[in-house]
Amino acid sequence: MGEHLGCAAGDVMLADGWAFDRADGESRIDSTAAFQLAEAKFETLAATGSYNTPERGGDYRGGTIGASPAYSFTAHVAEVEVDQETGEIKVHKVWAAHDCGRAISPVQVEGQIEGSTYMGVAEVTLESHEVYEDNALPEAGLHRRPSLLEYTIPTSLDTPELEALIVESIDPEGPYGAKEAGEGPLHGSLPAVANAIFDACGIWLTELPFTPAKVLAALREKREREEAGDASDTGNGARDGARDGARDGDGRASGGSGGSDGSGGAPDGGGPA
Repeated sequence: MGEHLGCAAGDVMLADGWAFDRADGESRIDSTAAFQLAEAKFETLAATGSYNTPERGGDYRGGTIGASPAYSFTAHVAEVEVDQETGEIKVHKVWAAHDCGRAISPVQVEGQIEGSTYMGVAEVTLESHEVYEDNALPEAGLHRRPSLLEYTIPTSLDTPELEALIVESIDPEGPYGAKEAGEGPLHGSLPAVANAIFDACGIWLTELPFTPAKVLAALREKREREEAGDASDTGNGARDGARDGARDGDGRASGGSGGSDGSGGAPDGGGPA
């Protein structure tokens, strides 16, 4: 290309769809035509490269734990309504703030955050991994819901409103300061919904999905404890009192969560905060 432009190869610049001489911006050629000229002379243009993260950990047992060079962080708030007569929960909206390092393509990052948050809400409300446990059956060990005909996931009508909030903290090891945005945002939805349910009606649910049967069972256990005079399940009477109005009927409240996710192969984490 330098030969075509009449300059040294190191002086050729690519910008805004043009290949041009660094010293003379008027000496230029369309970048598509530039690549075509180069391929005509050198055939296929190719390059290889590699990158390894900095060595972490140590040569001792457990030394590889937390070996990721960069961690992303996520925080979610969920607005949830609980019908205490039917046990049905409805997630109205989730706000998901995710630290992805530098958002190289903000639109794609928002899409990743929304998609992961959707998957988290799906685990909370519908998805259930069930297998045939009876060893006497020929299906023993196989999934009870092997296709999307039986395995329920939220449709567009079931999906709550999602608001993705990008938080940028430039990471020195990432490409252009980026970390990750594809997996970490999934985790925050689960504890955020659980916290919102507790905020609405005072019950903790710890097994996914949060089905109406589980909600009703937890409400029944709570009432039985209260009737027996043991209403200290939270250890915070002031917090209980502030929520009595919501717990008497249908509860609608918000809950938050925070967590971190290691990019580069480290374990994921997300939990109430």
